[in-house]
Amino acid sequence: MLKKELCSICKFYAVSPIHAGSGASTSAVDLPIQRERHTNWPHLQASGVKGAFRAHFRNFANKNNNKQLINLVFGSDEQDDWDKKIDNLPGAMSVSDARLLAFPMRSNIAPFVWVTCPSVLKRLKTDLQYIGLGEEMTIHEQNIQEDKAVSIGSDNISGQVVLEDAVVNVSDQKSEDKFFQIERLLLISDEMFDYAVSYCTEIQTNIKINSKTGTADDGSLRYQEFLPADSVLYAIVHYSGRDLGEINNDDKQNPLAVLIKDMNAEMIKNHVEDTVKDFIQIGGDETLGKGICKITWLEGGA
Repeated sequence: MLKKELCSICKFYAVSPIHAGSGASTSAVDLPIQRERHTNWPHLQASGVKGAFRAHFRNFANKNNNKQLINLVFGSDEQDDWDKKIDNLPGAMSVSDARLLAFPMRSNIAPFVWVTCPSVLKRLKTDLQYIGLGEEMTIHEQNIQEDKAVSIGSDNISGQVVLEDAVVNVSDQKSEDKFFQIERLLLISDEMFDYAVSYCTEIQTNIKINSKTGTADDGSLRYQEFLPADSVLYAIVHYSGRDLGEINNDDKQNPLAVLIKDMNAEMIKNHVEDTVKDFIQIGGDETLGKGICKITWLEGGA
């Protein structure tokens, strides 16, 4: 039985490039990143985000919190010493896909600026309303066409701005949004944003060196796509309480009995957000320093 739920938004700031892979490809890029089917925008699938949360929780949770707490929060898993004799238990925490919020682009006015678009703002506004922050966070939806742009960051930007090999004309009108808290943020058209996230991601060339010859192995050349460092994403996280009625096993020796008793949504939320904080690693190439994100929690409504 699910008890009253709580929600939060987790913002991810990419400290290093992120490769959340979608498998092999027949295109020019051998290892592309995950993208939404209907928009083709980059995102991080919920399974990968939740897995990263679980791994972080497992590594940094207080040692007094045994592994049964991990199973309670994230769902039963034999990797965390889940007893097969106990019925499988769904996690008390659920996570959405991490959606792209602001994308960094090389520019003539700074090393880079961030861009977003009206469709991203519309989606964000709906998500904020869903978790009960719609009134507290002001999101200004504007209709931006073609090569026009509006500055919504904390800096005053106007005039012509070069974004990679495109040019946008930033109006004198300024509209600062409290949610982003990002400098040098431009609101560009949906079409220009689609160009940015489709053709301005980071592509790295990888090869395998033969230790005997010191040269590249035949067939080892591959091109790997990354979501650039300084990308900003967000995910919605739900927390729900648990009670003893969820366990079909009546054995009083059940190790979850003590944990689940009075374990409400607020306690689950506090366990997670007090442990999964500061920095987290998401996606592949962990040993190469990829996928490091700084995270920030925004508390939603009940």
